[in-house]
Amino acid sequence: MKFSSRYLAPEERLSEVLFGLIMVLAIISATKIGLTEGEEGIRTMIFAAVGCNVAWGIVDGVMYVLEGLFARARYADLVSKLKSHRMNEAFAALRSEIGPTADLILDETGRERIYSEMIRSAPQLQPEKPRVTRDDILGAVACFLLVFASTFPVLIPFLIIRNLELATRLSNLIAIAMLFYLGYEQAKYTNQNKLQLGLVMVLLGITIVVVTILLGG
Repeated sequence: MKFSSRYLAPEERLSEVLFGLIMVLAIISATKIGLTEGEEGIRTMIFAAVGCNVAWGIVDGVMYVLEGLFARARYADLVSKLKSHRMNEAFAALRSEIGPTADLILDETGRERIYSEMIRSAPQLQPEKPRVTRDDILGAVACFLLVFASTFPVLIPFLIIRNLELATRLSNLIAIAMLFYLGYEQAKYTNQNKLQLGLVMVLLGITIVVVTILLGG
């Protein structure tokens, strides 16, 4: 967590663990279809869950890098438009980029004043050419590690219980408890009720489990 906190915001860290939990919860319930009891079925379950989250962690890491590149490219494009001396284009670009946020806290006069000041300051800005940075790579690694690590608490029952059905149900309970904790923690950063958001996450997990069970999981 100390490593990931250097490169990911709190809500990003919680989201990565949340995605990992949802993926492993779904894959465990779905993979159980057709598995036999005993060690062979348990091994298959573990390999499926770990493999799924390894793949998902890699994809998520790649997307993190691409999002960083995209954000810097948008910033460079915005600065270019602000320097263009075409006021209509510059104002339109600012409204598109920060308008939704500005609308929440400023009236029209305040927005126009902020936009004008940003346009006047634009000649001093020298955005770098969009490229992959060291922080992008390390942030991608942090994404992967969080998704990957979220797999293992859910797999504990399969390591100590040889009854596939019982291990699956206990695994589901662990995942649901972790979902509640994530919702509870997420509420700290969204100014929402902690208990309510925790329960929303639990309902999400239960819904996934129920749907997969009804479909034969």
